[in-house]
Amino acid sequence: DRALVQFDEKTARFYAMSASIEANKKEYYQILESVQNVMTMEQAQNSMDISTWVIWFLEVWIEAVEQARFRIDRVLEKSLFWQIHAQTILSERQIKVLNRLLDRAGDEFIDGLAARHYQSIAKVSKATATRDLTDLVAKGCLKTLPGGGRSVRYQVKN
Repeated sequence: DRALVQFDEKTARFYAMSASIEANKKEYYQILESVQNVMTMEQAQNSMDISTWVIWFLEVWIEAVEQARFRIDRVLEKSLFWQIHAQTILSERQIKVLNRLLDRAGDEFIDGLAARHYQSIAKVSKATATRDLTDLVAKGCLKTLPGGGRSVRYQVKN
């Protein structure tokens, strides 16, 4: 990370190699060991060949950059959402639930947000959760997913 910061000559980077290497620690040590171990005469002649490690490093770097891009996209989506709804009057609990949905970008609620999820996050009754969710749909913050009845689910409206 330090070498990359010095190379970039910038004070901020949006990707972290250390986090990606940590996530791939086992492979990191395996590839490092495989390039450092010299067992045969032929390997000794090619001992300076670190291409395997360089390829692995570049793949991890690409992964780190892609993760950074994903995080930046999430931040931009959240920022755009709140910019669009800057004048929308919402309760604190509605803001709390919307931020939770926007921060997780749907990871936690792959099938959508149900009233019981809203109840749990906002610490409210089922009736209040239903009213708040209906209000959020009416204000254009959420959309109803296909299905319905007792199993109605919601998603942030982009």
